Amino acid sequence: MKPILLALLLSFSTAGGYAQKNTIFGVFAGGGVATTNNYDVALSGGIDYAKGLNLRSFVGVEIFYQQFSLLYDNEINSAKHATGSEGEIIMHKTAYAFIAPKFRFCLGRRQNNHFYMSAGLGMNMGGYDSLRRFQTLSTPSGMVRLDTTLDKSTNINSMVLRVGVGATQHLSMGRHWRFTFTEDFGFLPGSLTKTSNFEDVTRSAYSVGKLNPTYVSIRLGIAHTKLP
Repeated sequence: MKPILLALLLSFSTAGGYAQKNTIFGVFAGGGVATTNNYDVALSGGIDYAKGLNLRSFVGVEIFYQQFSLLYDNEINSAKHATGSEGEIIMHKTAYAFIAPKFRFCLGRRQNNHFYMSAGLGMNMGGYDSLRRFQTLSTPSGMVRLDTTLDKSTNINSMVLRVGVGATQHLSMGRHWRFTFTEDFGFLPGSLTKTSNFEDVTRSAYSVGKLNPTYVSIRLGIAHTKLP
């Protein structure tokens, strides 16, 4: 019985010591596009830290900057670019600083394939939100087009929640350095702005309701690991 207990104790000690070596610190940058209503490439970049719990599991945090670039265009008869007789166009460009706790699970003998999930809050770093509404009216003197564009930047939400999932491949650059390639999918449960949402008393039949994009991003980076 004693030899078995000793063997188990040594096994746990070895695993614990190995996990202590698995500390990863990295930096990354990249860009992404929204799956709907995308306007331009949205840049991102930040730092990533992870601490090994055991041979395969890590917990940590990522702190990063993320842009959002969206164009919502809803017009009568599926027209676009304000060619319809009535409709609504929202131009939204913002950036947020996020801090997100992160859990990852690794595969491979040297833990080169990482699958992760993160969730965190972002603070608005500035941006622009505009609302354009137009309609064509029939009057006794002929057809009249009303077309207004308003700056709605004050409606941008100061904080948003983001949930991210993805995968990272680590390519060796030496004993402790890795080149990282990440495919990230980011989801926003809430809206980036109050403009045209369900609580907006000025909303029209063409209003978006909620501007909460899903982004697909590619990130490139460099990581330092204590994994021997």
